[in-house]
Amino acid sequence: MIERVKAAENFLKSLENPTVTMDVMLDRVDAQILYVIHNYAELISKVKNKTDIEEKDIITCAMIIGYLLKSHLDRYDLDQNFQKNGLLDQ
Repeated sequence: MIERVKAAENFLKSLENPTVTMDVMLDRVDAQILYVIHNYAELISKVKNKTDIEEKDIITCAMIIGYLLKSHLDRYDLDQNFQKNGLLDQ
């Protein structure tokens, strides 16, 4: 478990370099999903101005939402693949 935590820390540290961040983002996220994320970020920024929530908490929530979105899309893709291959009841 320690190795996994260290891998996560190293990955997040690498994202401090904008070039690495851009390369990873373009490699792993298609343009349509980036658009959806961008629109959602706009909603978050509007809410921020109406609340007393600290910036760190908003960033933490945004990262968690991103993680949840990634796992949701992975599950969606897996389900679609299973259905396409007739491995799930439709």
